[in-house]
Amino acid sequence: MIPMRLSRAMVISKYILLSSRSWVYAGVGFTLIFPVLWLTLLRIVGNPQYLQYFMVGTVVNTSFLIPFIGTAQDMAYIRRGSTIYTVLFSNGADHWDIALGYITQTLLLTLPSIASLLLLSMAILGVRYGVAQIMTTLATALVIALSSSLLGYALGIGVRNYRITNQVSQVIPWPLLLLAPVYYPITILPQAIRLVSLALPTTYMALAIHGSL
Repeated sequence: MIPMRLSRAMVISKYILLSSRSWVYAGVGFTLIFPVLWLTLLRIVGNPQYLQYFMVGTVVNTSFLIPFIGTAQDMAYIRRGSTIYTVLFSNGADHWDIALGYITQTLLLTLPSIASLLLLSMAILGVRYGVAQIMTTLATALVIALSSSLLGYALGIGVRNYRITNQVSQVIPWPLLLLAPVYYPITILPQAIRLVSLALPTTYMALAIHGSL
């Protein structure tokens, strides 16, 4: 049962990739361009003692923000604005197959982006990490991307109007990234915001990435 489901998921993942291949290259490019520009700006105007946090913030931003927004908006459109979901469902795929297939292709696209971003970030910030640190960070980032994709999938499937999903998916991540100590240490936050940040999942994502580097 499990091997068959995994096999169907891989076929669905390949189908989704091929059906949207014109957007894949643009998507991978955007996942690198904006984080690199932001990291370069932080390198120029930021406090040098926070270089480690700039790296952490960049990895968390890429592995959380992009899979969440992309999955939420894609699934809302695939389910209600296109025929892709209907075609897959009518050909024997169930909801779990489609979910697993889509999330698999999201992780396949996220991994090279994060790996490239890590190497570019090391060059921009002038820091060096060992192979073990890089591999651990990649594994941690993939777990973050997986959890983010699941949240985005739930939003995309759960809200009937995909235009509302598009708007909500662009609003939700920013408080999670700005109120949590992602680009800076938690010690610089006021006490009230620090208590709020302890309830945010991105705080613990940043701690996990910080621990792996």
